[in-house]
Amino acid sequence: MRHYRFPVLLDKGQCLAFYQGRITDVVVYAENGQTVQLPLRYFRPYMQHDGLQGYFVLTLSDDGKFEQLQKIN
Repeated sequence: MRHYRFPVLLDKGQCLAFYQGRITDVVVYAENGQTVQLPLRYFRPYMQHDGLQGYFVLTLSDDGKFEQLQKIN
């Protein structure tokens, strides 16, 4: 398994664009320097009326498939 830890900060307008279908993916920069692109739908449980912010850990299987996204703060 591979783990990526990263911060996310999306404002209210960016989250609204997701709900309107104009944005589908987010690109984040993990603490190890790698760039990770993943569907924004995985963050849906963490979105609030004023946006999305926090630190997350993404877990992928050995073959690169999504396993889990967990908010850690």
